[in-house]
Amino acid sequence: MDDSECLAEFRFHKNDVPVLQCVFLEALQLPQSFTCHQGTICDGIEALCITLRRFAYPGRYSDLILPFGRPVSELSMISNLVMETIYQEHNHRLTQWINRLLNAPFLESYACAIASKGSPIT
Repeated sequence: MDDSECLAEFRFHKNDVPVLQCVFLEALQLPQSFTCHQGTICDGIEALCITLRRFAYPGRYSDLILPFGRPVSELSMISNLVMETIYQEHNHRLTQWINRLLNAPFLESYACAIASKGSPIT
């Protein structure tokens, strides 16, 4: 895949892949390789690229067959495993943030602020 294809498909340049490997794998605390339950092994940076491409619009698994050379079932398992790993490592950040911002007093103040701006629903 040349640089323009890489930019169009993944929203980053081909020479940015080593940066992704250093920064994202370390920051997200992802392993160097992933092993799916049925035995498929995938390098960490490939797994990250599969997941990032899956999140890009449109993110159909059938669009990932050609660039990664894997069947839809493997792409799905790898993508899900990466998302599950990220969630297991970092879900506390999401849940703590949501509890601080989405509690009853804050929701009431949000609703009052919206109503004061002329919302048709009180």
